[in-house]
Amino acid sequence: MKTRFTKTLAVLLATGLMSSSAWADGRAKLDEFFTKINTMQAAFTQQVVDEKGAVRQSSSGNVFLSRPGKFRWEYAAPDKHEIVADGKNVWVYDVELDQVTVKPMTQALSAAPVGMLTQKQPVDKQFNVQEMEAEGSTLEWFRLTPKKQDSDFTTMDLGISATGVEEMILGDKFGQQTYIKFQGLRTDIDIDKSRFNFTPPKGADVIGKAS
Repeated sequence: MKTRFTKTLAVLLATGLMSSSAWADGRAKLDEFFTKINTMQAAFTQQVVDEKGAVRQSSSGNVFLSRPGKFRWEYAAPDKHEIVADGKNVWVYDVELDQVTVKPMTQALSAAPVGMLTQKQPVDKQFNVQEMEAEGSTLEWFRLTPKKQDSDFTTMDLGISATGVEEMILGDKFGQQTYIKFQGLRTDIDIDKSRFNFTPPKGADVIGKAS
């Protein structure tokens, strides 16, 4: 596993120049995803790799996104927990502990990686964008660096298809990499608004206060 991820990252970081037409086409797809896509739904797999290349965490589940400012990130395995942004607050529910943590969105956007994708606005307003060459990949890859240094993530590499974001690699200030792959990605579909509401279960321990 370590070898596969190391090779993948090495390819993504390889230096080189894309043709102007390829760059323009890929950049158009990136801009379209950030400015025109309203909703997104997909299954996902996620792995966190430490600075030494060791896999520290593996998980899977489903994600729902509604712009602006709403998402539901459901972890189904190995442990069940939910992260829900309702437009004002971010709720984190640990099912096993029966514990809920709530914070205003302005303080908790890094709670889930998809939180960095909640704003429907030109990508250049939020990030510095650099094209990346990925030989053998069917995706167009870009490295996004947040302009505001208030996120746990320092870089976000996105693999873009005609449908939307297919893969993400996030680097954090601790030297860890989070690898995310989306399956069955669908965009601009109807998603029940209730998915983005959260009410703490009766009897759950609630930490924090909703705004």
